[in-house]
Amino acid sequence: MRCTVCGCDILPNSVCCQNCGTRVIEMTGVNSAQPRYGNNYNNSFNNSFDNGLNSSVRAVKKDMSIGKKVLILLLALFIGAAVGFSYWYFHNVSTHTIREENFSVELPRSLEKATTTDYAAQSSDGTVKANGKYANIDTDFQYMILDYSSLAGETMDILTEELFITYMKGNLKSQFGSSYKEVYAGGNKLKMTYRAKTGEEVYNYALCKKSGYKYYWFVFGCKADEKDFYDPKFEKWASTIHIN
Repeated sequence: MRCTVCGCDILPNSVCCQNCGTRVIEMTGVNSAQPRYGNNYNNSFNNSFDNGLNSSVRAVKKDMSIGKKVLILLLALFIGAAVGFSYWYFHNVSTHTIREENFSVELPRSLEKATTTDYAAQSSDGTVKANGKYANIDTDFQYMILDYSSLAGETMDILTEELFITYMKGNLKSQFGSSYKEVYAGGNKLKMTYRAKTGEEVYNYALCKKSGYKYYWFVFGCKADEKDFYDPKFEKWASTIHIN
């Protein structure tokens, strides 16, 4: 501070001015309750403290903001993974039992009953007892039940599942022409590719099961370029077919 009488600087903690000898408490305008180090010291201290505190608060807030963003990102990734797993599980693992006329089969839950059928449900001889189709965007399952009770007798003994496959092969070749390509034929199974009415190349895994006078024609289908992926699945699904 400065002496109010002579204007000279007064050393800190001095009782009087070293130049004129005036006592500090007698100087005009000096409050004896004023801190000895003056307002400049206090302001400097307070400003430094406030700036340091504010910097720390801002740093903490910044860390909390980054942590919140990371948490949100991790939560979004977790939800995405959960949704993806649920979709994969529903389409590839989760199954349920389909019960139709005189048979049952274990199929993925994603296959829903369709209102239309394809070639496997077409017949012109009036022997079709029942037919239907279940499908999703990737694959489908169709069935057709033919009743040959009118041929009861020795003819039914001759018409085995293998001969029925031969009979269906002839029909399919006639229906699909040169686009029909046989992949496998043996026993009661027939695997082939052909060009559908939509122009798309498809793959079918078909099998026949005989029960009394009825022949059950089951067909699993997918796109031709996905044959290798779905063929083992078709084998597994076909193994669950049970004739009542």
